[in-house]
Amino acid sequence: MNIIKKIMITALSASIAFSSVNAETLRVAYDADPVSMDPHEQISGGTLQNSHLLFDPLVRWNKVKVLDGRLATSWKRVNEKTMRFTLRKGVKFHSGNDFTAKDVKYTIERLKSSPEFKAIFDPISDVKIIDAYTVEINTKFPYPLLLNTATYIFPMDSKFYAGRDEIKKGADSFASTNVSGTGPFVVSERQQGVKLVYTEFKGYWDTKRGNVDKIVLTPISENGTRTAALLSGDVDFIAPVSPTDFKLIKSSNKVNLITLGGTRIIMLQMNQNRNKHLK
Repeated sequence: MNIIKKIMITALSASIAFSSVNAETLRVAYDADPVSMDPHEQISGGTLQNSHLLFDPLVRWNKVKVLDGRLATSWKRVNEKTMRFTLRKGVKFHSGNDFTAKDVKYTIERLKSSPEFKAIFDPISDVKIIDAYTVEINTKFPYPLLLNTATYIFPMDSKFYAGRDEIKKGADSFASTNVSGTGPFVVSERQQGVKLVYTEFKGYWDTKRGNVDKIVLTPISENGTRTAALLSGDVDFIAPVSPTDFKLIKSSNKVNLITLGGTRIIMLQMNQNRNKHLK
């Protein structure tokens, strides 16, 4: 059986040396920018990248493919169809509202109504609030992928979005242009398809997040133009990198090429030659 996994390939300026003292601006070029600020409007790489900057997931994968707690500090199986999550205390949304279990319940119920995400969240039957910082997620049947699914749960500010949370794909809804998450950055400027500027959220709960206080995202769809912007020093980081530009980037002492293994399976193919005697 052969499995081809998605590989994330990026390149960044070799001159970047972020310390823990001096604030820095990171200039980034992606092949596209997020189509919306609503994390539930569309499943795409741009949306997920944006969500990790403006929101926080309950859990996320780390570099060695192990799940780390973010807004959930711990979790355990209550029974074969129920998992209990203990939530992080003292977390603030960008609006100033407190993050609680109500926001987790609200977010999961919204995900179940999203045309893009409802198939992923269909196994979840309901969410029960135990107390302000404890929730139980119940599934319709024993579901071993619940923690994987939790990586898509970026709690939204239920008070901020209340009454204005309609999901409209490709439309100008309140949630598509307004954000109140718990993430390390807020949007300070947005020109769709031209530039997206993130600035540091001063009230962010995780003090170990690094020293970048501003990110300027410029969408550059053409591969060669994106690589040229990196090599010329116009940007500090690009993703993805076209395979046709690998040699060019590797030959430069100004940039580094980084290859990261992914968890997404693109193709699953059975090895039909392994047991030729089987029919």
